[in-house]
Amino acid sequence: MTQTIGWNDFVDTEAQVEYRRLTLLEQIFDPFTLRQLGSLDIQPGWKCLEVGAGAGSVARRMAELAGGENVVATDLSVKFLAPLADLGVTVLHHDVTADEAPGAFDLIHTRFVLDHLPDREGVIKRMVSWLKPGGWLLVEVGTTLPELSSHPQTRRSMEVLDRVLTERVGTATTWARTLPVPLEAAGLADCGAEGMIMPARGGEPLAEWLKNTTKLVEAHAVDTGLITREELDEAFALYETPTFLDYTWMTVAARGRRA
Repeated sequence: MTQTIGWNDFVDTEAQVEYRRLTLLEQIFDPFTLRQLGSLDIQPGWKCLEVGAGAGSVARRMAELAGGENVVATDLSVKFLAPLADLGVTVLHHDVTADEAPGAFDLIHTRFVLDHLPDREGVIKRMVSWLKPGGWLLVEVGTTLPELSSHPQTRRSMEVLDRVLTERVGTATTWARTLPVPLEAAGLADCGAEGMIMPARGGEPLAEWLKNTTKLVEAHAVDTGLITREELDEAFALYETPTFLDYTWMTVAARGRRA
């Protein structure tokens, strides 16, 4: 059985190509995320935690709503988070699976993190313990939908992406489809969830992000014979073709409140 190595050992999280992937992620998914945050009616003075802050856009919005001095942004790689300090945000190198609580919070949010953690249910329970009474946990998790692909080669490339992430990182690529049950199991009240599927059109940001995400596994997949160079090149070309359209990624946002 292949031993998993974890996201930060699999991906160079400080490379410029990863920064490009993170900023694309923000461009694509922030509207959905900010709508979820808006529905919680964040007030000035709320203590807010962003777990896995990436390039910082969600923590920036939290600072606008709650005040920068009330926001903590954490990640295992904080290279891209330095500008948040100008807003008064506290930036911490922090491992959500092992480190002590960075405070007590009215809101904790995390996006595209839990699916990469082997003990994701345990991490949910840890974050729940960091909430103040009445505080909200909002989690966003992605799930691939290769079975909905409009072309055999993009389906193949996504199936290979799933397999490599599962075997090498420990990612659970379909776990999002269980939400909000894990939040209910952690004892949260008022739980609910919403899923969003967007069209990935060739040459547009989501297609570019899917291509760049698949590139994370490219060398390993080709070297180990999981996919041929020709198959992968065809999938990448489709992601750049304006007439190509796919619906193979869903984001699920789930929330729950500590009673």
